[in-house]
Amino acid sequence: MEQKTGETYAYICPMHGDVRQANPGTCPKCGMSLVPENTRFTLLRHITGSRKHVAIMAVLMAVLMAVLMAAFMMSMR
Repeated sequence: MEQKTGETYAYICPMHGDVRQANPGTCPKCGMSLVPENTRFTLLRHITGSRKHVAIMAVLMAVLMAVLMAAFMMSMR
């Protein structure tokens, strides 16, 4: 993302929208990296930027699918 002369961007926490600052850094509440405001898909980029986050999301999706499939199979009886 390029910045025009004299233009400033606010950096925000993907999880805490009230945490804003003029420069990049980390969120004082959760320690996540701040991302430029109004950047498309910032939370998705943040999640996929960490193997730990990708693994957590994969496990959560697998558990959710298993629960839904079990509920569906129980309703078919």
